[in-house]
Amino acid sequence: MIRIMLIFLTITFTLLPQQKDIIYLSWNEVIDKTLNDNLSIKSKRLDYDAQNLEVWRAYSNFLPTVNFQGIGTYNIELPTIVFMGQKFTMGTKYVFQHSIDATLPVFTGGSRFFNVKVQTLLKKSLSEELKGKEEDAVLQTLQAYYGIILANELSKSSKEAVEVAESNLKQVKLFYEEGSATQLDLQRAQAQYYSTLPLFESAESNRILSYQTLKMLLDIDLNDSLVVTDSLSTKDFLSEFRNEGLNELKMLSFENSSELKAINYKFDATDKSEYFSISAFLPTIALSANLQHQAFSDEDNIKWKDFVRSKTITLIASWPLFEGGRRFIDYQLASIKTDQMRLLKHQTEVQLNVAVEQNYFKYSEAVKNLKSLKEAMEQSKESLRLSNLLYAEGMSTQLDVLNAQLLYNNSRVQYLQGIYNYNVIQLQLLKSIGKLNIIWN
Repeated sequence: MIRIMLIFLTITFTLLPQQKDIIYLSWNEVIDKTLNDNLSIKSKRLDYDAQNLEVWRAYSNFLPTVNFQGIGTYNIELPTIVFMGQKFTMGTKYVFQHSIDATLPVFTGGSRFFNVKVQTLLKKSLSEELKGKEEDAVLQTLQAYYGIILANELSKSSKEAVEVAESNLKQVKLFYEEGSATQLDLQRAQAQYYSTLPLFESAESNRILSYQTLKMLLDIDLNDSLVVTDSLSTKDFLSEFRNEGLNELKMLSFENSSELKAINYKFDATDKSEYFSISAFLPTIALSANLQHQAFSDEDNIKWKDFVRSKTITLIASWPLFEGGRRFIDYQLASIKTDQMRLLKHQTEVQLNVAVEQNYFKYSEAVKNLKSLKEAMEQSKESLRLSNLLYAEGMSTQLDVLNAQLLYNNSRVQYLQGIYNYNVIQLQLLKSIGKLNIIWN
């Protein structure tokens, strides 16, 4: 009986719906949550923290190394020699030894110094990569955020189009039954109605997926509910950069782009790596000190006075003269990597130029299109108003009103799409000139 009850309770709790959290988001909150919770930013921060430790490890090479060693030996069988007919046993049954060794590298060909330089430059490069990752993540989440608002509006407009077409179909059917509408009118109304259904289904699917995309970017449970508090309106993200010319924007891109700064630091790091490989051709000098205590006894109860102390200081100089050409090959590989980074740097500069040009002209196009789309929407709205007046006076048909309504819905959708493009292209232009962080700093 108890087992049956446990099974029943398990099934009951499994079938119960999971409690969902309702999260309200504005565009400012989206930025803050992105910077704090985005998984790609968290991963890049860990890379930066790891590189910071690499810098400390590079500095640690300047410090001495100290080792302690303790040895206890039990000789099971001691060596025996025969001399002039007599046997002699060599050694003692127990040997105890402990020592402290300290080694200080005095000269390593400059490898330690260049290693610190390389690791520090890589740390700066990762710092810029982290800034770039923050800009990328914020751009993606804001696109997704405004995509949700746009998807909601498109879904609403598509639903209105379905309702208008359905209302028209019902009225045409009524007229057809009364004999005041033809078979062609009925077929046209049916075709108009069924043509709006796929658009509504597509808009509804895009609306749901846009919410899930934003949840993924913000690391929010996919079962939670999001409530967007903003409406789709034009934003002035460019602010003081709105009136800048193309050449000025390109200069800003070269000065502020996190991507280009990261590449420059990496290029400097690979350039320093060549000196690091050259240092392998030079000798190394190290200073070593040793403090050792030894005790020999046939008994295991050793006392401190039984130990014999010894101290040594050693200066070690090592100069590998020939290693099969490996050091020369390492230098050539370092030179090749430097050349590769130089090409990558040039490629990045060209890509930045192209990105700034594309976004600049897209922004100019979006500004002009937004004005045209707004005018088209206002004209279609006025056309709908006149169609309703004429229909009320019997001077136009229901089909004219339907076409005017659909035209207004389409022009309104295009205007909303224009607002979305206008906002997003501003963000993309700020990203390309390395100034996207002004919207949250």
